Amino acid sequence: MGSKKIWINIILSVVGVVIVILDMFCGESCAYLEGYIFGLPLDYVGLLYMGILFTANFLKKREASLLLLSSGLGAELRLLGFQIQNNIYCPYCLSFGSVILFLFLVNFEKSKKIFIGVSFVLGLVLFSFFFRGSATPAFAEEIVIPSFGCGKTQVRLYTDYFCNPCKALEPEIEPVIVNLVEEDEITITFIDTPIHPHTKLYAKYFLYIVNENRDFKRALHARTVLFQAAKEKIKDSKVLETYLKKRGIKFKPFEPKATFNMFNDFFRKDKIKATPTCVIYKDGKRDEFVGLPRILEALKRL
Repeated sequence: MGSKKIWINIILSVVGVVIVILDMFCGESCAYLEGYIFGLPLDYVGLLYMGILFTANFLKKREASLLLLSSGLGAELRLLGFQIQNNIYCPYCLSFGSVILFLFLVNFEKSKKIFIGVSFVLGLVLFSFFFRGSATPAFAEEIVIPSFGCGKTQVRLYTDYFCNPCKALEPEIEPVIVNLVEEDEITITFIDTPIHPHTKLYAKYFLYIVNENRDFKRALHARTVLFQAAKEKIKDSKVLETYLKKRGIKFKPFEPKATFNMFNDFFRKDKIKATPTCVIYKDGKRDEFVGLPRILEALKRL
């Protein structure tokens, strides 16, 4: 390569690094467009890529540079497709892609068309296979919390569908909590606790049920049905769906990850180690009750 072309390559590589750094500090228009390769954010992949490209140009490794640019152009094509698909465009991503395109045109060699074509397809295929992208803002993730009532006293009820004491508890406390919710004395949150391995499936479907309709008494009925399904040892999602539909329980699926993350925060905050557990926050004071008799007594006192 001529010295002029080398300097163009080096300068544009530096420009690419600057674009990535600006993107890393972008707190507005690009904060929600994310991508990863092997769990590594694309910003860091871009810095590594430009660093290697800079080194290849500095050492005058023409074929290595052409390989990087051809494969990089294939990767950028996939990334552009991802933005078009989600109708979200990142100016920094597009600027970085433009730098790679310009570098590719500067270094293009007609005599190496096959080498360029193979490198391009390789970059496109590998990037498509390993790329994991998200175009959804974190705050836009759907969170469905099964909380009911408007009372100042916060009640968190931790139960497991495969826990026999939990199954015995809920029918006992149902009249009490219905009265407390209707009188706006409490806000109760049902937090399904995965003590048993199949509880997560049931927890997910309870959230689906609440997502479809937030009626309190309907939710209580749904929990009764889910406890019965657990008693019958239903452990397959399709079988559970059929079981719910036959009993008139409608549900609306969604991605519950954000809700489960919030539940995990509750588990840590309340230091849950067993079910059933009821945690009550009232007048700035926290009280914990474990087991049917103590929980029933505590709720009656409210």
